[in-house]
Amino acid sequence: MSRAAARTDQGWTPARVYAAYRLVLSLALFIVFQADLPGPALGQDQPRLFLYAVAGFLVLAIITPPLEYFVTAERHWSWILWPLVGDIVLLTLLIHASGGLGNPLTALLMVTVAAANILLPGRRGLLITALAAILILVEQFFHGLRVHEEPFQLTGAGLLGLSLFVVSLIVRQIADRLARSEALAEQQQQEIEQLEELNRHIVQRMRTGIVVFDAQLRVLLSNRSARNLFDGPLEGQTAPRDLVDAFREWQANPARTPEPVTVSPAAQTINMGFARLAEGAQAPVIAFLEDHSRVVQEAQQLKLASLGRMSATIAHEIRNPLSAIRHAAGLLADDQRDADDQRLLTMIENHVNRVDAIINDVLYLSRRPTGNVERRPLRDVVEEIRDRWLEQGVSEDQLLIRENGPGVEVRFDMLQLTQVLDNLIGNARHHGGETTQVTLEIGLHETTGLPRLRVLDNGPGVPEAVRGQLFEPFFTTEQNGTGLGLFVCRELCEANQARLDYEPGHEGACFVITFSHPERVFE
Repeated sequence: MSRAAARTDQGWTPARVYAAYRLVLSLALFIVFQADLPGPALGQDQPRLFLYAVAGFLVLAIITPPLEYFVTAERHWSWILWPLVGDIVLLTLLIHASGGLGNPLTALLMVTVAAANILLPGRRGLLITALAAILILVEQFFHGLRVHEEPFQLTGAGLLGLSLFVVSLIVRQIADRLARSEALAEQQQQEIEQLEELNRHIVQRMRTGIVVFDAQLRVLLSNRSARNLFDGPLEGQTAPRDLVDAFREWQANPARTPEPVTVSPAAQTINMGFARLAEGAQAPVIAFLEDHSRVVQEAQQLKLASLGRMSATIAHEIRNPLSAIRHAAGLLADDQRDADDQRLLTMIENHVNRVDAIINDVLYLSRRPTGNVERRPLRDVVEEIRDRWLEQGVSEDQLLIRENGPGVEVRFDMLQLTQVLDNLIGNARHHGGETTQVTLEIGLHETTGLPRLRVLDNGPGVPEAVRGQLFEPFFTTEQNGTGLGLFVCRELCEANQARLDYEPGHEGACFVITFSHPERVFE
């Protein structure tokens, strides 16, 4: 930016006000002098000198303002000092040409002295004051010589000079106070701007979405999280309909928390809370938006942490006596030859192994390593799992892949996704038999557009009476099952911001994994 452009937005500074005053004053003196109005005439003693002085004053008033645009900031004060010196000299000539100190023009010296102490830094204003006092004494001396009076009668001139110094000191004090106040105000303004910038950074980086809107439902402010949740910019627009509906619900009953709502495929569901920024119905409202899936994930992590502490206690308290029971049963089995006793010992060993398997499943669930989330095409992952099952002896017509939407991508821990799919495929083959046909169907959800994977089989399906308990821990229909398989699968899905559900209405069993949007990064 050029120096001129940088200074055009400063407004009416004291220097510009005084420049305008100088120009208006010089024009007014020139017009009054030429008009020859009745009363004490300007330049009555020496008209030619008065005309030259007014012309010089007018030229100075015209050429001084443009100089401001060509002066560096470091030397700006010097370009104010010399025009002020010129003003003092020219005003003294005007006073001398108009009859001496008794002329009303003497009051104009007060204005120039006051302006000098406002515009010039430090004690340079006193320099102008001293110059004015000296020129007044000189003018009085030459005026006395010209009118044949005593030239050393300088009492009036001395008092006027003293008055100029008093005005100078008073204005200097006022100017210093104003400068300190202005500096303090500028410092406070900078601190406020810094606080605003800090608040802006904090709000923008918050994981919670923030939306502020007025009584007309026009969005005044939104942070990055809110824009991601609503999939687009919000400022200056009417608040989204889902947000308005939730706000109306809260407005009708502030004590009731609005139900989570789905606002976009990428955000799934959102919890909303509201608060007014001030009293009154017209006060702006701030909305707090929390991704419901993230809340569930955090709750899941807390639950797993509690489960880890509990399982460690279980392992310590149960495994030691369990090992003793297994060892004692083994010793008895070596000594027993009776078939009934052998059958009872086998039963003990089977139940010991079942309890041990339950402990292992719980420990794995609670001590599961941190997921390595990555984004990959879902078909590639499914094909890798299918190839591994084919290597284990499953025929190609028993494990099929169907793709309803090409290019479907998911964000998931691939090792955990493999564990989930292996468990679902293994359950289908276990309950339906070795000849069961399992289909992995890839596609997008019809309503939300989220990635989806169906695991279907043509087996006997799940009885309706037990569907509500499928994902409960330790629930099983098998005599030797642990009841943790589907529970672990759902926990793994929720830890990756996905959901595992049973979908009725199919010939056999159908389990559906609904993934989060691949664009949403886990935090």
